[in-house]
Amino acid sequence: MGLDARLWRALSGSVSCLDRLALTLGALCVTGFAGIVVYVVFARYLLSHTPYWAEELPRLLLVWVTFIGSISGFARNSHFRAGLLGLLLPPGGARVFLRRVAACAALVFLAVLAVTGWQLTQVTWSHQTTALSWPVGLFYLALPVCCALSMIPAFAFLIRGRTNDD
Repeated sequence: MGLDARLWRALSGSVSCLDRLALTLGALCVTGFAGIVVYVVFARYLLSHTPYWAEELPRLLLVWVTFIGSISGFARNSHFRAGLLGLLLPPGGARVFLRRVAACAALVFLAVLAVTGWQLTQVTWSHQTTALSWPVGLFYLALPVCCALSMIPAFAFLIRGRTNDD
């Protein structure tokens, strides 16, 4: 068994665990988001009282659930793509090579986003949100955290280099 195969086996378990964790956290965030929105509508129209956090908390959850979902997208290799590679190239070496090039590009992009997101988080951490007085950096923290975690399945895919249709 080659080095790539051994490394892929070691990474595949952690990718599956990361995917389950992302799906669980995402489901909790979506459930919380839906519950909050229902409560805010109920309070606004039936109680004539809008909670002071009615905009900030759902927005924070929406930002986080978006980036948490990207982790699962990388783990399942289910991001949107044009699908032209399968039409233009036969299964085999060239297709695998181009998939690895794409995985490298994704890793570089994720690394740039993680670093930039961390810098933005640091700059905005001392600022507070209007209603909840929470650090504004909480909104931006989703970017470096989720990009760094997305790099794990992206790296695993780079090692494997092929999908079921190759």
